[in-house]
Amino acid sequence: MSTMKPCPYWVLAVCFTSMTASALPLSAMRDGDISLDCSAIQSEQQNLKEVIAAGSNDPTIGKAAAAGTANAGGQLAGSIAAQSAGIFGSLGGLLSKAAGSVAQQQVEERLAPDQQALEHAKQAQVRSHFLTKLSEARACRADDPSFAGNPLSPAEFAALSDGPAVGVATPLTVASTADALAQPIALLEKPLGLEGDLKLGGKRFYLAEFRVLYEVAGEVAARTNAGYLAGTNYGATSSRIKYQVPKVDVAALQALTDKAFADFQQRLHSAGVPLEPSDSFIAQHGAVYPATETASTAEIPVYIEEDLGYTQRKYMVFAPTGMKLQPRGIAGLGAGNIGTRIDWVKNRLEGLSIGVALNFTTLESSGSGSSILHRDGSSTSAQPGMSISTPSRAMVVQGHVDAGTLSMPKPTVVPGDFATMRETGGFDTQKDAGVKGLQMLGNLMGVAANKSKTVEMALELDGPSTARLALQALGTFNQQLVEKIKAGL
Repeated sequence: MSTMKPCPYWVLAVCFTSMTASALPLSAMRDGDISLDCSAIQSEQQNLKEVIAAGSNDPTIGKAAAAGTANAGGQLAGSIAAQSAGIFGSLGGLLSKAAGSVAQQQVEERLAPDQQALEHAKQAQVRSHFLTKLSEARACRADDPSFAGNPLSPAEFAALSDGPAVGVATPLTVASTADALAQPIALLEKPLGLEGDLKLGGKRFYLAEFRVLYEVAGEVAARTNAGYLAGTNYGATSSRIKYQVPKVDVAALQALTDKAFADFQQRLHSAGVPLEPSDSFIAQHGAVYPATETASTAEIPVYIEEDLGYTQRKYMVFAPTGMKLQPRGIAGLGAGNIGTRIDWVKNRLEGLSIGVALNFTTLESSGSGSSILHRDGSSTSAQPGMSISTPSRAMVVQGHVDAGTLSMPKPTVVPGDFATMRETGGFDTQKDAGVKGLQMLGNLMGVAANKSKTVEMALELDGPSTARLALQALGTFNQQLVEKIKAGL
């Protein structure tokens, strides 16, 4: 019978954590993952968070390495220090708080994870990343735990692991995307959920715009406000992740856009949709919305930003080579040329503006609230994840007169690995000696420490995988859009 050497109080938690982690060999995928429902995915994700936390030496917002154990150890050491300081009378309260703060820091330092815990944390992160993609692919709902999730075909499931090796990405360039550009486009097996109808029956119409937005940067934020309750001061916390594609190859994204537009034209032709030549149509009938804006070039990139409060995304705007875009304001396309609009109504003429966005990240935020209610502080997450969605402040299709609109209310996840994210910089108040000193003085006066952390990350797109998945998404969009257009004839 084996015996276990007892752990000192201050290392009790790390002993327990080490034993737990050593019993959990982990990998990205396992047999039977295709049958995991949303509840099982969520349960395993929660367990993985504990393994990841045990292998982190970052006692800050959203991660709190050894969160509960470090706090428990700090409280124990602080309690002992406070009893010792009690002999100083009225000064004892201040001294005990200072001693407690120092003891807390010492406990956290002693609880630094060992090499085994670090390795298991890395494996758990890989597994967690895969489960996140599986959850998105199955359309799991955070607000409905009873929802089992949408079923996945073997091909859809296989696509979740088809991509670059963990931590490795081939830069997105024209050369690295050549193979995907040369291959026929394979479509997604799920509908994109286009809503609305187009009324084109008996009308002559032309394509005024084919706009594609690619995400190249963004950020996600969260915060909690300081509060005071039952004699305890709870400090404010803030967490922010900023990311960007370090080197955007405009030529590669232009090639993807041109391929997608050629695919759209071919699908229109195969469906027998009578699209008017743009130049001759405009020369004869004018334009309700003249296209005068240039899309992104290597010399002059064009950006548009989407701000949803806790998340912000920045897109680079592209159009097929030689095509210009229509100016947009706060109200979108606006009223346009009223006289031309009246003439088009009389002569049953129409124009269509088409746009779509490709997102390259999955963002999560704990939002905002009081630190009294959110004791763990604020948390944020940014991971690679491709989805196709409606462009910011626009529709996927807009008729220029009375043909109607099409929308895509929810983004559609594109299964598969295609990118990596690595930390490049940032700032953490809990790792700044000057800030920690000021916080200690604040503790002496009964003021809880405010914690703030910003992480800067590079989103590195893998060329072959990004091109293949992007074209798969755009080709699916083209096919379902052509079906909508034909249905409206």
